[in-house]
Amino acid sequence: MNSKYHNSNDNHTPILLLVIATLLCLVPFLGKAFNIDDPLFIWSAQHIHAHPLDFYGFSINWYGTEESAAEIIKNPPFASYYIALAGFIGGWSEISLHLAFLLPAVAGVLGTYFLARELSQYPLTAALMGMLTPVYILSGTMVMCDTMMLAMYVWAIFLWIRGMRCGSSRDLLCASLLIALCSLTKYFGISLVPLLFLYTLYSKQGRTRQILFLLVPIAALCCYQWGTRIIYGRGLLLDAASYATSFKEHGLKDIFTSTVTGLSFLGGCLIPSLLFMPLLWGKRVVLTVIFLFPLLALGLYILAFQEFTKSVSWDYYLQLSLYMIAGFHLLALAVRDLFEKRNSESLLLFLWVMGTFAFASFVNWSVNGRSILPLTPAVGILIVRALGRQGYGLDEMRFLRSKSFAVPLTFAWLFSMTVAWADYSLAGSARNAAQEIVRNYSDGRPLIFQGHWGFQYYMEQKGAMAFDVKKSYAKPSFVAVPENNVNIFPEIMKQGTLLQILEMAPSPFLTTMNEDVRAGFYSSVWGELPFSFGNVTDEKYAVLQFK
Repeated sequence: MNSKYHNSNDNHTPILLLVIATLLCLVPFLGKAFNIDDPLFIWSAQHIHAHPLDFYGFSINWYGTEESAAEIIKNPPFASYYIALAGFIGGWSEISLHLAFLLPAVAGVLGTYFLARELSQYPLTAALMGMLTPVYILSGTMVMCDTMMLAMYVWAIFLWIRGMRCGSSRDLLCASLLIALCSLTKYFGISLVPLLFLYTLYSKQGRTRQILFLLVPIAALCCYQWGTRIIYGRGLLLDAASYATSFKEHGLKDIFTSTVTGLSFLGGCLIPSLLFMPLLWGKRVVLTVIFLFPLLALGLYILAFQEFTKSVSWDYYLQLSLYMIAGFHLLALAVRDLFEKRNSESLLLFLWVMGTFAFASFVNWSVNGRSILPLTPAVGILIVRALGRQGYGLDEMRFLRSKSFAVPLTFAWLFSMTVAWADYSLAGSARNAAQEIVRNYSDGRPLIFQGHWGFQYYMEQKGAMAFDVKKSYAKPSFVAVPENNVNIFPEIMKQGTLLQILEMAPSPFLTTMNEDVRAGFYSSVWGELPFSFGNVTDEKYAVLQFK
């Protein structure tokens, strides 16, 4: 243990506080409807339940026709195995599966705490700052692979650092095994290999034999690539890498676009960090940034999108500027920590932040909040390291109760819960729409739907069929078409008679996915903001009859 930061207050109180705080934030959303890619993980888990060794040996209609799940799903299967176990024990309901995912969410927060004990003097503060962010709480309400990956990610780093400092081969082996499982939960876990390789090289405790432990996850991933190539005719690791990079263009305009969007998502997803700017930089610097950065943001926006007055409202631009300020602030924290400390720990945090930001902004197929999630532990630790250098006292519990921290923390909690509630209501609107459509139009004639995500999950659960462009359907039939969804074929609507436009009201002032207000938490294809305040329109579902 690093004696520089670790003090004698080594009791269970911080751990208990973190567990309770995490549960209080996530338990209100246990009934959340399955949304976005949740169904892909659940369908895989249900197939695993029947065929444990053939995790993607089934078909899905996700792009308008039936295709192999191995072609559609771009994540490894470990999270689906976890869901299969949870479904076997507690059933497949929303509450049951969300309960299961409380465990990785809590584990991620505790991993941040233990890692922060190695790297800072305020570990409880760092863990709270990482957890009380929109991206962490919102991600904790999903049954996708992200929170599970993050929990393994942060614990692997902690065990590796402790193993380096104590000379423990057992810790290093456990870390390497966690890296392998992390990478088989979400491929981003592979980034731990170069991250810890460089940390070890730069560390004074680094030894060649310690680096050799990183061969364990490399070997595991090679076996996975080889095995999936035999089973499915394609190596799923390289297939996912090809998919992630295939949509990116790298012209000058594209670089500006990715920079603006990446800064917006970074700052928005971790917006509570902005509340600590006056403590970290001083009022003069903050005022300068507030006055000058919006002009810089405007210039970057015009260079990126080559428009301003036609389609951009001022409330959108103000949100974009605010999120970009927060994003730039976080990158600056990583740079300052590296230049002031100049040690292996500051290098680790710098590479963690910059590498994740670069991947999310310039490499991945689109910018999304799920790609920003791995930064939450690093950001919490960077902030408390900066606070420690500012000399804000030695007693952490006293600091937590001070106004300088308690007030920003309260605002962070309220803001993050509001964003999570907006996404909760958006997901629920699709479930409610599916239930009402099935109730009103299941009279014996075929009920067909377009669109996917949670809407598909609940429509199929009620017996409706996903529209397939390669099939013909008996007539007369009904077709339901959601407006705010993916892989829709609007030309089909011209062939039918409109019977109804069903409107479902999500949050009226805040949303995570709506192109009209340019919010795209799950994909920046919808917009450059991870979430957006504004006049949010109702979710519309057209029902047509084909005669």
